[in-house]
Amino acid sequence: MASTQLPGPCLPPYRAQSAMALLDPQEHASELADWVERIPASSEPVEREAWDNVYAWLRLASGLRTVTFDMAYEDGGMCAAGDDFDYVWSNMMGEWQLHQLRLGYTRAALEALVRVLLPDLPTPGPAIDAAELRLARAGQEPPLHAREATRHFLAHATESSEPSSLAVAVTQAIGVHELAAHGFTRIPQPAHDDDMQSFPAGHDEICTSKEATSILLLGIQALLAWAVEERHIVAPNEDKFLCEGMWVPDSAGGSQWVDQEISYGDYLAVLQLDHGDPPDL
Repeated sequence: MASTQLPGPCLPPYRAQSAMALLDPQEHASELADWVERIPASSEPVEREAWDNVYAWLRLASGLRTVTFDMAYEDGGMCAAGDDFDYVWSNMMGEWQLHQLRLGYTRAALEALVRVLLPDLPTPGPAIDAAELRLARAGQEPPLHAREATRHFLAHATESSEPSSLAVAVTQAIGVHELAAHGFTRIPQPAHDDDMQSFPAGHDEICTSKEATSILLLGIQALLAWAVEERHIVAPNEDKFLCEGMWVPDSAGGSQWVDQEISYGDYLAVLQLDHGDPPDL
């Protein structure tokens, strides 16, 4: 009998932490959309429309929940092994294309944001690079897990484990999307054993697409932090209500539990983090 349960993509340590783990891309995009939606309205209609476009693409990235494929021929001539292969392949394609589509929506959000903030720069890579340099000079750290996520993603995409900048990873993540868009990406297919039983494969392709999306989301976050630092935008002048609280980094390198509310200005630095379970009373 075929294996019908597709294992998830690899789980790097920064996604498996009990506190302050990196959110999955769908939730990360949702928190970014929430933040962008609350930026004070511009007096210029054209600029406001551009910001609304950034928000709309982030909402699409967060609203995407499932993709369904049916790879069966349905001609009545397939053997049982062929039917099993097509069933497993359908599940694989749904999982892979879910992350590919979200990657495309997130890329659109990032490129729309660059057009708003840095219209003179043609691509997101240089924009992120400029933002990283400015934030470093201001003494601001990159978003928590950005370095680890960059290293993990580049290990998938380029087979390099050398440390690199978020800007380099953003450029490579866009390249991952480009390869698929132009038909250069190999379509993963199920593997099978000696008894012709099918089981899922393509885990590397799935993880690459998922991690590429997180890289672009972290890039968006860095650009927003830069824009606030440079006073190109004003951080929302309100509080983020935390229904059950969340863990945030403290000055000692650990974590502290923040209950109920946090200002949206401060929330920008931690919105990529899983809220986690509350401390034991």
